[in-house]
Amino acid sequence: MRIIACAIIVTTGVVGLIGSALAADMTGAEMKAFLSDKTTYMETTTSSASGTAGQGAIYWAADGTALYKTPAGPIFHGKWEIKGNTNCVDWRERPGTGCVRYDKTGDVVTVIDVASGQARAKIMKSAAGNAEKLAP
Repeated sequence: MRIIACAIIVTTGVVGLIGSALAADMTGAEMKAFLSDKTTYMETTTSSASGTAGQGAIYWAADGTALYKTPAGPIFHGKWEIKGNTNCVDWRERPGTGCVRYDKTGDVVTVIDVASGQARAKIMKSAAGNAEKLAP
């Protein structure tokens, strides 16, 4: 019985190590390629820039502007900039939200607040261009 219990503990530890090895923070260059001139679709948490949990979409224009269709419906207007390995967005409607890092595990990218370490959103998919036709 002890052998089985030990085997389960060891297996759980190995799976945990492999899982954490597969998750990796994206570099600034990877983030820029992932976002620039694309629309990302995400499931947000209450730690998101809008402060509302739900489904949202952000169009990341190549010129550094961004339009965020919040889960509640209003559109946020902002400017985004890659600084090191973080994405910093200055939203006109909610200034001071700070920078985020992107943690990629498989096909899911988790957006993590740099200051608090809390997850803001999970990006579920992206599409080329301004797929939602968001307008300022």
